[in-house]
Amino acid sequence: MGQQDQQVTVRLLPDGDPFPAILDKVDGHLLSLDFAPNPSPPHFRAGDLVEITSPATLYLGVIRNSQGERMTVAVEHALDRETLATIQQVWHGPAGR
Repeated sequence: MGQQDQQVTVRLLPDGDPFPAILDKVDGHLLSLDFAPNPSPPHFRAGDLVEITSPATLYLGVIRNSQGERMTVAVEHALDRETLATIQQVWHGPAGR
């Protein structure tokens, strides 16, 4: 899976707003994330489905634990964003068609 200490966005599925976070730790299929202190922090709960977008990878998973500014996610699917873009281009055709 991806690298640690990188900027990511986290959003509640199916249509939540994206929140910036730092991917702090990767341990097998578990990701640990830290959110910046925020006056209106995101309201994520254990069991929620989330999408985590990093520069190279799109992760889909389930929140295992969320306490304050820290969250742990069990990753169900990890998709390489470059490969995903290629598949989308083949599926939908070149832009502007």
